[in-house]
Amino acid sequence: MKTAVVFSAVLMMAIAIGSCKKKPVDPNSDGSSYASMEVYKKDAMGVIYNQATNSVAYNKPDADGTYKIYISGFDGTGEIQLTYPGWASNRHQWAEEWDPTGQYLYCYVEKTDYVPESGHTRTPQDAIPGYGAYTDLWIIKRDGSQAWQMTNFPNDYNHGIIHGAISHDGTLFAWTERIQAPVLFDLNLAAGAYVFKVADVSWSPQPAFSNIRTYQPNGEVAGGEVESISPDKTDILVYSTFESHNLVATPIYRISLASGSTSKLTDESFSQAPTYTPGGQQIVYMTGKDCDIFPGQLQGSDWWIMNADGSNKKRLTYMNRKNHPQSINSYRLAGSLSFINDSTFIGGIMTQSLGLVGYSALVKF
Repeated sequence: MKTAVVFSAVLMMAIAIGSCKKKPVDPNSDGSSYASMEVYKKDAMGVIYNQATNSVAYNKPDADGTYKIYISGFDGTGEIQLTYPGWASNRHQWAEEWDPTGQYLYCYVEKTDYVPESGHTRTPQDAIPGYGAYTDLWIIKRDGSQAWQMTNFPNDYNHGIIHGAISHDGTLFAWTERIQAPVLFDLNLAAGAYVFKVADVSWSPQPAFSNIRTYQPNGEVAGGEVESISPDKTDILVYSTFESHNLVATPIYRISLASGSTSKLTDESFSQAPTYTPGGQQIVYMTGKDCDIFPGQLQGSDWWIMNADGSNKKRLTYMNRKNHPQSINSYRLAGSLSFINDSTFIGGIMTQSLGLVGYSALVKF
């Protein structure tokens, strides 16, 4: 879901590496402190934390590389695979967001049937979580006893779903909906075109969406992803190419849910995955700003933090700083994250620039 065009649709799911002492002095900067980081789950992607149950959901590939959903306690105990009889076992299944109660999980599930298309032949790689094609949104009960399909997009290369976000009280859900397939050699649409959807959520007698709103900044056909809903439910945080028309130059924006107006929060290129802290006063995001590029590799990214208005930007991690204690002098791509509290999150780091390869880290700042 981003440093090079070819993997820009998958960047946000990635997961991390490395450990260090808590807030040591950075030998390569002005003496300011940086976040501590330790391996949380080396074999898991897209970890999401639920406070009500003190548990996590995450995703791991099977022997064929097909992703499946798992749940465990925050301490790693009691791991179980979560699936549903209506889902094909040879299709991707991905945990996206918890309902705040921890009793329901929003999931992305690959469509079962392969159908003929003009101009494209479907492959399993098309539906890798984060690539977006041939995928619908479902909600499943924590015990797997029931599941509900919430979307039914056309079964073709032009449609699907990627990053989503839920409000703190569970009454809103937002997602990134694909409306056009990737366009080769087009920096704006190399990962496809997307719009942002926000729905009201109700639960009786079963999960339902209503008042679905569509946000498409300036009406532009562009790439982008929604990542977070503000605690007061007045706005969403996204990255978008609607102004830059370039996936390697992706500013972060706030979109007002009432008016649809946008506020630009970053100017440096290649900034994504903006996520409000639980208190809503700050935003953690990833960017390639000031990252070293290692020989023969692509641009990586690290996590930064800023105030909710975009001010006071500060670097948190240094995985892409040559010879830094957090670096192994190799490409690392910080991605999406899930907060445990205002100063601790579980985040993803991709260790390869193609596919969905990485693991999760616990970051404290």
